[in-house]
Amino acid sequence: MTLKELFDRCDFTDIATNLKRFNPEQAATMTRFKEAFDTLRNLEPKLDTEYSCYQAIELSKSYYDEFEKEEGGCDYYISVSCGGDYWVSDLAKEIILADELTLTDSEIAAHCLWEMTFYGNPYNDDEFAKTSLRIIGEIDTSNPYAVAAEKLSQKQTDNYLPKQFKEYRGKDALPLEVWDLIWRRRKNRSKRKRDYRQDKRIKTLEHMAIIEDIIQRLTAKTESFSRAELKYLFNAKLISERRYRSRSYDVGRRIDYLVDLITNYESNNFSDYTHFLLMFRTSSDYPLDQRELEVLQNLFSHRLPASANIRYGYGCDEKLETEVGILLICS
Repeated sequence: MTLKELFDRCDFTDIATNLKRFNPEQAATMTRFKEAFDTLRNLEPKLDTEYSCYQAIELSKSYYDEFEKEEGGCDYYISVSCGGDYWVSDLAKEIILADELTLTDSEIAAHCLWEMTFYGNPYNDDEFAKTSLRIIGEIDTSNPYAVAAEKLSQKQTDNYLPKQFKEYRGKDALPLEVWDLIWRRRKNRSKRKRDYRQDKRIKTLEHMAIIEDIIQRLTAKTESFSRAELKYLFNAKLISERRYRSRSYDVGRRIDYLVDLITNYESNNFSDYTHFLLMFRTSSDYPLDQRELEVLQNLFSHRLPASANIRYGYGCDEKLETEVGILLICS
């Protein structure tokens, strides 16, 4: 049985139950897993026999070493050999279950979905891709706060770089022996105070970078929001972002998909927030009609606190084709 065949015979409700059983904290990201699952079911499998990391998906027991064992927990975990390949290639692979394992179809599907997505992030999600690049040091230069945070972080490293390794100044990729020297260098009180101030500033800049990302997303290809009126977000003590996208691949079902997604799989509690910005996006060829708008607005008016201050925006994104994208900013 291939992974594609397995996903086609499984219901996501059962997969979600197993994902939450593996780790209850994953309930907060279940909408992302649902979107990823439906994206996978719509893809056409194509095994890459030349460059694929694995020619099959194998599930087996992997045992923790003495440093990784959790007190009172299981002494093994399920290892899945499908990470790192394109999704269309993974879907075409045969599933091989180790003899010592007894798992249901939905349990196997849950393990594979987790391994392929990392908290359910769809592989074609542009914002997740941008965040991933930032994590590895490839900074989006359109965000000045992210650039400033990275520069200050690099300066911290350079502060302790031995003189004989000055050719590595300003570089992230350092040999292990250089990192070892950096971390073993003694710090006097003055240097510790400087590090504390810089750490605090980096944390502030990283928070501002998150807000800047949100503002850029809200103002892209729309006249609903302007940068000037969104500057208040920099002063918000509490801010959260949620993104949803229909994966129905049928313009007639896209609103029903979103209603099901948010009603049945969104577990976040919005009671700590008072102000909400809701951006609805579609392609120019498939705009929202009046009925669809009313359904979505009614959905969120019942989902968010009764006293919520909700402001709606409408924008364009040609990449969505027949689908609908929703950006929810809570503050």
